Amino acid sequence: MADPEALISVIMPVYNAEKYLAEALDSLLAQDYPNYEIICVDDGSMDTSKVILAAYTRENPRIHVVRVQNGGQARARQIGIDHASGDLITFMDSDDLVHPQWLSTMADGMKAPRVDMVVVNYYNYIGSTKMKARAFRESTFKIEGDDKYRYWLEDRDLRGYLWNKLFRAELFEQPVPVANFNLLEDAYFIGHLLPRIDQIGFIDEPRYYYRFNATSSVHAKFQKRDLEAIHQLGAVFLTLAREKPELTSLAVRRYAALSLFVLSKMSPRQLVKNWGYVRQLGMVLGQYTREFQDVISAGDVNDLATENPDKPNKTSLTGRLRAWSQLLGLPTFDDLNKLAKADDDPEDVKRES
Repeated sequence: MADPEALISVIMPVYNAEKYLAEALDSLLAQDYPNYEIICVDDGSMDTSKVILAAYTRENPRIHVVRVQNGGQARARQIGIDHASGDLITFMDSDDLVHPQWLSTMADGMKAPRVDMVVVNYYNYIGSTKMKARAFRESTFKIEGDDKYRYWLEDRDLRGYLWNKLFRAELFEQPVPVANFNLLEDAYFIGHLLPRIDQIGFIDEPRYYYRFNATSSVHAKFQKRDLEAIHQLGAVFLTLAREKPELTSLAVRRYAALSLFVLSKMSPRQLVKNWGYVRQLGMVLGQYTREFQDVISAGDVNDLATENPDKPNKTSLTGRLRAWSQLLGLPTFDDLNKLAKADDDPEDVKRES
């Protein structure tokens, strides 16, 4: 059972974050939880982020800055973990905001015995337009056993983010493998952490404000290192399928969703250049046609697996990949663009209570 005033370490990777960094730090410093430290890992920023961090450090002794050469967000988080002193650890992105009760709500969830991780809900927002993420199945509940894998694979209440979760520090006594890719590296991190977790608590209170950023790795154009996500995160999914056959359907579905999402980011020229991934995906889906019969027809799977790489139907294939990705459960750029047009409370998100 967690001490009600256990030290919480908040780890914030910072890279060229001058536009939103001060807002992020101000919201973090407004927490009603009394005992926390902030570990900002400056990942080789080339803008004024280091100046902003220096100014905040002079005024706020709870902020600690670690400066490293640029190595990516996943590596920066690991460095933050190495410098953390807390009994509990959480993560925040440098362009987001947090509710004043973000830490206290998660800490309250840790008071139950055997809870190793607490998950809270969040808002997506663009500017002052905000939308609460889909509701959890209950206002508060806990899961354990293989349900933790099921929830992760379904990508529902657990989701593949780090910033809406609080962890016991002992989970990190053994290092977690560091992703060498930026696309969905949070999901990779959580996938490796799950075997160490006994019980997860959920609280359906939106306590984090995720700022939609069109330049993030999820929404950016295809990069070659995105293929590493298929290799490494895909391997986690398929290893889980082998170890727990009852989860095969969900695990292969997530592998397919990841592959389709990466392929859907490619231009027609890039699709042809990386045709081996298209064929590989087609073969995987072909092996599990029954698992996907409600989503993708066997004919479509066969077409994808056997399409002539010399004369592919580029436009229809790209469109099909995008459609399949959406059907399999990954959000698209269009989904988040709808957020900007949604009718919602015009009150600025920073004043949300």
